Amino acid sequence: MKNMVTITDGTHRAKVWQIGCFALNNTAINLYYMMMLYMSYYAAGVLGLGVALVSGLLTGLNILDGITDPIIGFIIDKTNSRFGKFRTFMVIGNATLALDMLLLYLCQFAGAAKLPLLVVCFVLYDIGYTFQFDITRAAQTVLTNDPKQRPLFSAFDMVLNIILYVGFSMLVSNYLIVKHGDFTAPMFAEFFILTAIASAVCTALAVLGIRAKDRPEFYGADEKSPKVKLRDCWTVLRSNKNVLMLILSAATDKLFSNITTNATVTVMIFAIICGNFELSGQFNMYVFAPSMIISLLCIWFARRRGQKKALLLATYGAIIANFAVFFLFLFGDPTTLSFANLGYFPIILLIGMAFRGGFMSVGNSIIIPMIGDCADYEVYRSGKYMPGMIGGVFSFADKIVTSLNSLLVGALVIAIGFRDVFPSVTTPYSSAIFRVAMLCFCGLPLLGWIVNIFALRHYDLTPEKMAEVRAANEAKKVDVAQA
Repeated sequence: MKNMVTITDGTHRAKVWQIGCFALNNTAINLYYMMMLYMSYYAAGVLGLGVALVSGLLTGLNILDGITDPIIGFIIDKTNSRFGKFRTFMVIGNATLALDMLLLYLCQFAGAAKLPLLVVCFVLYDIGYTFQFDITRAAQTVLTNDPKQRPLFSAFDMVLNIILYVGFSMLVSNYLIVKHGDFTAPMFAEFFILTAIASAVCTALAVLGIRAKDRPEFYGADEKSPKVKLRDCWTVLRSNKNVLMLILSAATDKLFSNITTNATVTVMIFAIICGNFELSGQFNMYVFAPSMIISLLCIWFARRRGQKKALLLATYGAIIANFAVFFLFLFGDPTTLSFANLGYFPIILLIGMAFRGGFMSVGNSIIIPMIGDCADYEVYRSGKYMPGMIGGVFSFADKIVTSLNSLLVGALVIAIGFRDVFPSVTTPYSSAIFRVAMLCFCGLPLLGWIVNIFALRHYDLTPEKMAEVRAANEAKKVDVAQA
């Protein structure tokens, strides 16, 4: 096969462009994820629903989203159509998300039915997002199992996510808010359209990237492999310690790091504490290049020393940079943040956030190919090829934990008096807002990184262990073929 080189130890590789294109599948769903971070402003500001109700609905959405993951993962593992195991679900998922954007826009015209319609939209979002989200993890096993290639997915994914984060910040703060004045209905209408178009383009390129690898010879099992059952997801959690440790690492890390990008937290930091919301987009643009360089250096380290060691290195680096950012806000003057007249505050903040952002990007991206290692290890451990289920179990735990994102931020702003509306670009500064913003921006991420270190200390899939896993899995295929 021209798209694969087979090696005696069971290693198979992809072309670099295939890895790069498939990484866009994660970008496609992250576009919707980042748009949904602003859903509290749409539901509360445009639809007129209360802060507590909106936070509760968003939390319920994430819990529902998590419950469906193992089920959809099971469906993926059972699927083997003429269009492959993965591509069909990528297309169906993205089309469902596009339809959801249309229904979300129509909610504002539904009158008394707007709340039930919003709930329907959340359910549709869950289904479409989960179909496409689980494929990013499940398809790692067919993309490549070369230990030096798997981190390349993280490299592409990190660069794409940094570009996405910077681009999204610029889009919202320097274009949509400037054009529409606030989080208004016309602003969200344009927001929905731009998100759907960009995500569809990314999905089309991702389908092209995985097309040649979405075939039975790459599925990691043979016709005599044990059949996968839905209850196997609980067996994996009980028996595969590496899956459990990686779930603990990924879920807590993502929960608290994602709080730093929560729309309400961004508004509190830049609009209220620093006094200029437009600076958020400009700021992210300036830290983009150095953050990307730091992330890529960590991936270079991962290709040589292993993904576990690279993730630990990034975690320690993020903790150090996080303390620098916190003390700068505590003892400095945030109102001096300006790129027209650079003083000590913007310079130190740019450096600190460049390092913190670069190290955080490693954690968010390198987990995905590590899930591929866990799926390969499960074949080695139990003989069952179940990347969809394992990806679904990861997503289940990930989303149940990260469902606390909106709930935590909502509870914190309610505690300081924001019961009917969230803090906005016109909200005046207060010491209570400063405390909540610092807790979300610096305090909670630190807790996630501490848990991350503990979990990785008990994660055993080193490069040496994975070499043993690949050789053993290949030997099983050869034995079956010769029988």
